[in-house]
Amino acid sequence: MTKAEFLQEKGKLTVYLSGEIDHHGAGKIRYDIDSRILKAMPRVVVMDFSGVTFMDSSGIGLVLARSKVCRDCSASLYVAGVDRQTGKILSLAGIRTIQNINV
Repeated sequence: MTKAEFLQEKGKLTVYLSGEIDHHGAGKIRYDIDSRILKAMPRVVVMDFSGVTFMDSSGIGLVLARSKVCRDCSASLYVAGVDRQTGKILSLAGIRTIQNINV
C-alpha cells in the first residue's frame, strides 16, 4: 500500500513516500500531495523516496505532474532518498532537472 506522510516547516514541504508506487498507488496519493502543496504554498517541495519498495512508470508520472504543480505555485521540487532502481527509472525518463538532495 502506498502512503504519503507530510512534514511542513518554514517554507518547505517534505512528502515521505512509502510502499509500492504503481498505477493504483500513485492514483491514491496524487490528490493528497497536490492538496497539501496548494494549501501550504511552500517555496520548496521535497519528495522523499526512501520508504519506497517498488516503483514503475506511474512513479515517473507522479513526479512529473508534481513538478508542474510546483512550477505553477513558484515552488522548487526536489527528489530525495532515491535508491539505485528508482534513480535509473527517473534517469531513463529524462528527469535530470529535478535534483537529488539529502534531507
